Amino acid sequence: MKRLTSEMEEKLPGLFEPTTILPVQYFTRLQRSAAWTGEQRLMAAIMEDAVAVCSKPSIPKSSKARHVLRETLRWVRSNDRTWMFSFLRICEMLDLEPSAIRRGIRIMRGEEDPMERFAPSQVAPPAEAFEMEMPRRVATG
Repeated sequence: MKRLTSEMEEKLPGLFEPTTILPVQYFTRLQRSAAWTGEQRLMAAIMEDAVAVCSKPSIPKSSKARHVLRETLRWVRSNDRTWMFSFLRICEMLDLEPSAIRRGIRIMRGEEDPMERFAPSQVAPPAEAFEMEMPRRVATG
């Protein structure tokens, strides 16, 4: 085993000391990271367009508009990560929760009840459970 040289022995404690950073350096770094890149702005525009297409209240009348809606819904529902501009990749890059966006679109389309919080197999608690008291549990067999 090699013996540490005196120069290395002097530098070794410095490796384990915390680096001092000024508040101005920290907050400048945060501000820089908060600015979106061109790719992120493009991804945000794609997501905004997809949500706008999916959230229209009525069924499109033209066949082209129906085709765009079908393709957009297919894109939103896809779990493909291979393509750079896939729904899941865009959510990752923009720090968005894909399931929340999908649920929001289903609610806006009337496909899901906004008050539905439980899986169909579960029994919803009584209304009293949402008051300040502790909710009652339902025994399942």
